[in-house]
Amino acid sequence: MAVFNYKARKADGTIVSGSIEAVERRLAMQRLQAQGLSPMALKEGNAEAPSIFSKLSERTKSLRSNNASKDGSDQAVKQRGPKRENIGLTVLKRLMELHSSGLPIGDSIRILSQRLSDKEQRSIVQTLWRDLSEGSTLAGAMSRQPRYFPNSISYVIEAGEATGNLTPILRKVIDYLEEKEAIRKKMIASMMYPAFICTVAVAVVVLFMTVLLPQIQGMLDRLGGEMTWSARILIDGSSLVATAGPFLLIGIIIAIIGFQQWRRTEPGLRRSDSWLLKIPLLGKIFLYSDLFQVGNLITTLLESGINTTETLRLTERTVKNTELKERFNTARGQVNEGLSIAQAFQRNHFMPDLAVDILTVGENTGNLAHSMNEITKGFRNELSARLSKLTTLVSTGALICAFILVALIAIGIVTSVFQVSRTLS
Repeated sequence: MAVFNYKARKADGTIVSGSIEAVERRLAMQRLQAQGLSPMALKEGNAEAPSIFSKLSERTKSLRSNNASKDGSDQAVKQRGPKRENIGLTVLKRLMELHSSGLPIGDSIRILSQRLSDKEQRSIVQTLWRDLSEGSTLAGAMSRQPRYFPNSISYVIEAGEATGNLTPILRKVIDYLEEKEAIRKKMIASMMYPAFICTVAVAVVVLFMTVLLPQIQGMLDRLGGEMTWSARILIDGSSLVATAGPFLLIGIIIAIIGFQQWRRTEPGLRRSDSWLLKIPLLGKIFLYSDLFQVGNLITTLLESGINTTETLRLTERTVKNTELKERFNTARGQVNEGLSIAQAFQRNHFMPDLAVDILTVGENTGNLAHSMNEITKGFRNELSARLSKLTTLVSTGALICAFILVALIAIGIVTSVFQVSRTLS
């Protein structure tokens, strides 16, 4: 019987290490999990106590790993972009295809690490396989790559591993990421036409200001004519932009940098997040975006057999807005004290009244997951409607501005030509 040295985490978060005997590595992991431990590292070795040098080396590696994980979590928003999230989504799809066919999750990742043709995707899966081979869970391995797998995904995967019901969890995660990507693409597509119109309008203005207007102005100066009011507006406006534009741009950049630095502080983050929820139209978009994610996660965890207390604990980690997170934390504490979820959410104004009413029905009928799923659909529809309204307003505003600029230029050209004609006559 082989001896395996392990490092594991207890339920209270304490990290312990030791050795355990088992025929093979898989059975050793099962024995540790049966003891209420979550293996972090599991390597075959001997039963001798490790030396002080090996302990020091292991401690150093642990500190480096924790620091790297912390840095990755802090910079996840900066490093993670739509392209990287798409790569993570593709990896999850391939993993889902293999795992749903009956392969264990470890074997699925091992096969993907050998079969994937894309270099970046293969590198991601190889890193996952290396972490799994060292005893890490799939959720822990994903949390070390926040550029491709957001923390909200890692928490859901962690819940799926805890219940041993990972297949529906993966399917829910993929559906959520696909829907999120579809909303993003819809917004980009709706903004492309007004962006093109604005670009053309700016190009026409630049052409008129740099080529046509100087020639017309020179001709009128030679003939002794006067500039028309529309041309004068364009000239004075361009002079003002050329004079004050750089200073205005520098001021805007300084203000943005200062605001970002202020948001990195705890009071600044809390105050700015509270302001974000009060911005007309945008505030509702931020609100329903977080509510959609919360509702989707609660539904997934409840359908996977996670109890309400653990579901709320895992869900709280994924709330981005600090104002909403404080409300959710207060509501979670009230639920732990015996209050119903609907009453707790209503007292803390976490969800709209209609959603709370639906949630109350679900708790009374014992079908909370179904009610939360219906609420999440409502949040998704409301979010889509708000985003469509926002894109419509932005598109309309951009088209109006472009029309005003082009109309002003057309009036300036026509009136200037008439002025030259009158001067010549």
